[in-house]
Amino acid sequence: MAHDVEVQKAVRQAYVFDRLSLEMAAERAGVSFGTARRWKANAEKNGDNWEKARDVQAMASGGIENIAQGLLAGFLIKYRTLMTELEENTEMTTEAKVEALSALADSFAKMTASSKKILPSVSEQATAIRTVEIIATKLKQRSPALLAEFMAMTTELEAEFDKAFKK
Repeated sequence: MAHDVEVQKAVRQAYVFDRLSLEMAAERAGVSFGTARRWKANAEKNGDNWEKARDVQAMASGGIENIAQGLLAGFLIKYRTLMTELEENTEMTTEAKVEALSALADSFAKMTASSKKILPSVSEQATAIRTVEIIATKLKQRSPALLAEFMAMTTELEAEFDKAFKK
């Protein structure tokens, strides 16, 4: 089914400016993911690279922290997509999957390491969350009766973390 040019523009708008995943942009516009992917590929062939436009939009909309957050968010979306594809791929050999997972893990480590330098609040929040996880594990091992009360407090802690790490 042929779609109106305005629908294609709506998908691009949602993807580039609203920073939705391509899947979500397609859903918002009421078209299939395959159609949106084809439009994006055709646009790139014609010199309209949606990825570059998206990155430029992220850079233009804020400071270095916004840029880093946008890049990290984009990476995490792609990371999750690739992980899902690897899990669902029945044609790849185990060796090929291990190699792909290794490369993906390396990319993830590099991205998170660089984001820690640019976004100290991400690193601080990750440390705080990890600390809570360690405490919960210790409570479960040593004083399981206290765990339920501690878990109830985590909702409050989450709100406190949000306040403390938003600058």
